[in-house]
Amino acid sequence: MTLRRHLVQLSLRRMNYDRLTVVYLLLSAFYPVLKPSVFPQPWANAALHGGLALFVWFVPPLLRGSRHIALRLLGEIYLPLIFPLFYAEMEYLGVIYFPFENSLDPALIRLEQWLFGFQPSLEWSRAWPWPWFHELMEFAYFTYYFLAAAYVWLLMRAPGLAPEPRWDALRDFVRDLSVTMLICYTFYTLFPAWGPKYFRLGHIEVGGGPFTAIMRHIHENGAILGAAFPSSHVAASLVPWWHTWIRFPRHRWWMTTLFVLLCMSTVYNRYHYVVDVIAGLLLGALVMYGGARLGDTARDRLRRWHR
Repeated sequence: MTLRRHLVQLSLRRMNYDRLTVVYLLLSAFYPVLKPSVFPQPWANAALHGGLALFVWFVPPLLRGSRHIALRLLGEIYLPLIFPLFYAEMEYLGVIYFPFENSLDPALIRLEQWLFGFQPSLEWSRAWPWPWFHELMEFAYFTYYFLAAAYVWLLMRAPGLAPEPRWDALRDFVRDLSVTMLICYTFYTLFPAWGPKYFRLGHIEVGGGPFTAIMRHIHENGAILGAAFPSSHVAASLVPWWHTWIRFPRHRWWMTTLFVLLCMSTVYNRYHYVVDVIAGLLLGALVMYGGARLGDTARDRLRRWHR
C-alpha cells in the first residue's frame, strides 16, 4: 500500500475531537511563552505539547484501524487518559492572564448574593454540620473519577450490540466528554475562579470518614486552584449520565442517584458555587446537543470510503 493511501486512511479515521485536541495543545503550548515567569521551563512545555500534538494527529487514527480490540479501544479512549496532564498544568496556566486577586470569584459571589441573598456553599455546611452527610457528599464527589469508566464498561459488555454500533456509541461518548473538558480547561486558563473553599474564609469544618480523608489528601496533594467555573465535575459527569440514560435504562437508577448526589456535593463541600453547577449543566448539555446535531465528518467519510 502506498504512503499516500496510508495517509488517506489515517485522515478518514481522524475524529473531529482529535483535531480540536491538536488545536488546544498548540494554543496551550503558546500561553506560557507570554508569561514565562509563572511557568517553569516554558519552551520544554511547548516542545512537549508539540510532541503530543503529533501523537494525537497520527497514533489514535492508526490504532482505530487495528484488528486487536485492546489497541482499538486505546485509540478511541486515549484522550480522557491524558486529561490529568491538562489538569495539572492548570496550576500555571490559570495565572497566565489573571493572578489570584483578579479571579472571577468576586463576580460569582456577588451573583450568588443577588440570586439567593446568601452564599449557599458556606451556609449549607453551617446548617447541616453532620459528619455522616459530609462523608456521603465526599463519596459522591469521589465517584466523578469512575462514572466515565463505568459507562465504557457497560458499553463494551452490552450484549446484542453489533461491533460498529458499539464503536460508534463509544466515539459519541468520548467526543462529548472530550469537547466538554477541553472547553473547561480553556475557560480555566482565560477566566480562573478559585471556588468558595479557597477564596473565601469563614466556613466551618465538618468531620467525616474515609472518603473525607481521601478527598482531603487529593486536594492537598493534587488539586489546583482556578478551576471552579464552570464545574467540570458536573459537566463531565452529565455526559456518562446522559449516555447511560439513553442506552441502558436498567442502570438509570444508580447513575442518576450518583449524579444528583455529586452535583449536591460540589456545593456542600464548598468546591463550587451554585452558579458553577448551573454553568456545568448548561455546558455539558450544549456540547452533547451540538455533537449529536453535527456528528463527525471523519466517521461519515470513512463510511463513504467503504461503500
